[in-house]
Amino acid sequence: MSPAKRAEKNTELELEQEVDFGRYLAALGHGWWLLVGGLVLGAVIGVALSLGSGNLFKAKATIYLGQPLAINSSAQIQGVNTNPSSVSQLAHSEEVLAQVSKLSGLPLERLRSGVSTASVSGNLSKLGQTPLVTISVQAKGKRKPVQDAANDLAQIVVTRLSKYATTKIAILKAQIASDTKQIAAIDKSLNSIAASDAAMAALSEQRSGTLSDEAQTDQLLLVQAKTVEQGSVLTKATATKTTGRNRRSSLVVGAALGLLIGALVALMRSGSRRSRAS
Repeated sequence: MSPAKRAEKNTELELEQEVDFGRYLAALGHGWWLLVGGLVLGAVIGVALSLGSGNLFKAKATIYLGQPLAINSSAQIQGVNTNPSSVSQLAHSEEVLAQVSKLSGLPLERLRSGVSTASVSGNLSKLGQTPLVTISVQAKGKRKPVQDAANDLAQIVVTRLSKYATTKIAILKAQIASDTKQIAAIDKSLNSIAASDAAMAALSEQRSGTLSDEAQTDQLLLVQAKTVEQGSVLTKATATKTTGRNRRSSLVVGAALGLLIGALVALMRSGSRRSRAS
């Protein structure tokens, strides 16, 4: 094909495309009411779907994972509770979910699909801060089972991640109880000892003072273990009614689909008219 004929053919194709494009615009212009109707109907259907999600509730609890410290110093050590992924693994495990379902009364299949976890922003990992983590439960049903499920799940996770601190607390309590018992025994025997053996009485008083210092130190370590090292539920969950679909996004998507369908109907209607005319 010569260059002149090729150029002529390209020009004809461009003219045909312009004619087709103009025909489409004209068809859409004549069927504007179909576009508007589709837009409005799609928006209405989208909003209706967002409102028809049923009794859907969401409850969110915030937990503190705890920061384990070395036994004889304040140096931070790594443990299962310093890893935020531990929360997600526990919260989604079948064993834990079955236990929560039994405690709360929320069916397991609803609970399984409605659990989510997230670290609260603001944590500085380079400083070794243990992050706060939220545990959420979203499910259809009554308000109380959803709320209880979130709180039960948060408590179970905290308990399982605080084994080191719990053991440390038990040991400190036992040491304090032992020191207190020995101090009481020494104080009881001091009167009789003082009358017969002054040197023994002095040693007993010294021992009592040492035990008192140890008990005081253990008390401070106990407070530290309870408030810093042990995990806790920082805020309990309260269930609030929600929707499974975002109302605004449902409106936009519904309107866009309705507009598209309206445009297709207008083009098909125009094509049908041309076929009958020919």
